[in-house]
Amino acid sequence: MKKRLLLASLTAILLYGVSNVQAAPAEELVTKIKVNLSTSNTPNQSTSNSTPSTSSSWRNKWLVISVEYTPVPQEKQRHSWIDDASLDLRVIFNGQSDGRTQAVLFTGRSPFWTVPLDSRKHIATMMIPPQLLDRYLPSSGTASTVSTNTFTIEAAFRDRAGTVLGIGYYGQRGWPDEKYAAYFSKLNAGTVLTVSGAILPRNRTPWALHEVDNFDLLKPDTDNGGIPAK
Repeated sequence: MKKRLLLASLTAILLYGVSNVQAAPAEELVTKIKVNLSTSNTPNQSTSNSTPSTSSSWRNKWLVISVEYTPVPQEKQRHSWIDDASLDLRVIFNGQSDGRTQAVLFTGRSPFWTVPLDSRKHIATMMIPPQLLDRYLPSSGTASTVSTNTFTIEAAFRDRAGTVLGIGYYGQRGWPDEKYAAYFSKLNAGTVLTVSGAILPRNRTPWALHEVDNFDLLKPDTDNGGIPAK
């Protein structure tokens, strides 16, 4: 009963997984944002691909967050680009720390050198290392008790000034974007355990040199904590 009351007090953090496409206003430069989750074993460095995980256990698995997006030019502009944009992720879930049930927030950032506004579908991937999943996810016996349905995610694209260019969500069946936005706006250090930089950009993972031409160019190591620029 105590455990049920504790979980109930973490309102809106009990999750039901479903990806959601954000319908962006016309003035936004990044549209059709869709978030997908999967798990993967660490890639073999002698091959070009990782091995998708088919095991029900989440131990020793990377969480791969794939974000599809379509950058679009402003009206009447052609061959345009945006420099110094970033993808900021916030991922919240029911976790544990020091033997207690705890709402946990992971953050991370992918900083781009430049992104073409070409009205085509792009994909960015970010990953959570298995060691951090093992540290903060609840467990039963030797395996985690969660799945991709455990997580609620905000994926926000911003320019160098921190202005939102487009935003999409994942995790709560039937929630409109306005409800997601209100939910994430209420998160703060007093209500959740925040682990900044836990979500790594692709170039800081074992996938850094795999299929690099399929992704927008990332900057080298910077502050990847996922804190919006000011």
